[in-house]
Amino acid sequence: MVRTTSSPPVDVTQLFPELGAYARTAVRLHPRPGNPSMHDSHIGGPLIWPAAEPWPVCDRTVSVNIPYTEETPGGPRDRTPESPIPMVGVAQFYARDIPEIPFPEGTDLLQVLWCPNDHIVDGNPVPFPLLVWRTTSDLTDVLAEPPMRPHDTAASPPDAPAAELSMNYYLPRPCVLHLERVTEFPYPEELPEELEAALDKWDEETEAEYQYLLSIAPGCKIGGWESWHLTDMYELPCEVCGTETEPLLQLDSSEWDGGSEPRWRPLEDRHLRSATPECWEALEPTTLQLGRYASLYIFVCPRSSEHGYRLAIQ
Repeated sequence: MVRTTSSPPVDVTQLFPELGAYARTAVRLHPRPGNPSMHDSHIGGPLIWPAAEPWPVCDRTVSVNIPYTEETPGGPRDRTPESPIPMVGVAQFYARDIPEIPFPEGTDLLQVLWCPNDHIVDGNPVPFPLLVWRTTSDLTDVLAEPPMRPHDTAASPPDAPAAELSMNYYLPRPCVLHLERVTEFPYPEELPEELEAALDKWDEETEAEYQYLLSIAPGCKIGGWESWHLTDMYELPCEVCGTETEPLLQLDSSEWDGGSEPRWRPLEDRHLRSATPECWEALEPTTLQLGRYASLYIFVCPRSSEHGYRLAIQ
């Protein structure tokens, strides 16, 4: 089934023509629970994986939340795992489905994995990601049943503490995708001061809610613009060449919220009654909980996607 975003309530470029130069296409992924295969683009399903390639593990320090007791004040503590922690397959995207991804030359598959524990990356407690770029024509001998969870892998130590194996809210539920292209405009802080001031004034006079209804789509998506609603905007330059990075992937704790309705809630889901199982599956399809029910942004360098990545939580 397709998922469709309604048209914006007003064409903001008719009122502010200079905004047209900032328009970007975002690919809304619209994940929904399903049974994707290794040959599909998906979130949370099996990754197509070379039989001869070891499954990746993480041996970095994790941030463990210690509960309060009379002996300890509790709170986050850095901890070195007793054994390397197998990574979790989070998503994979084929170029045939999403050509908008900036694939390095000669590649046509992006796989996203992460360690399902908190790590401090770019100042944020997040699961530590790994981006794998592949060429599908090279994948001739692959695992028949690739692992999807830490305990599915031979690398998973049987005596490892459960808290170190995974945090459940970092284990995505398998979801099929319903791709949709939409046009986005920047968060106001990204704009020149005069244009930002004009938009703010227009918002106050008309209650148009540019930020929530006209600019940036919530939910899981490829590309587009990033939101800075939890922090002031800050720079995320490439750590290799210094070029300002751009959004590659947004993974969200929910597909819409009260502030983004009705614009960004798909037309096909508007009949669902609140708090029903069907509504929860549409609202929180991946079961991921990132930050404080927030979005995790992965940014890459526009000069080369192989320069690594930067992260932000909003």
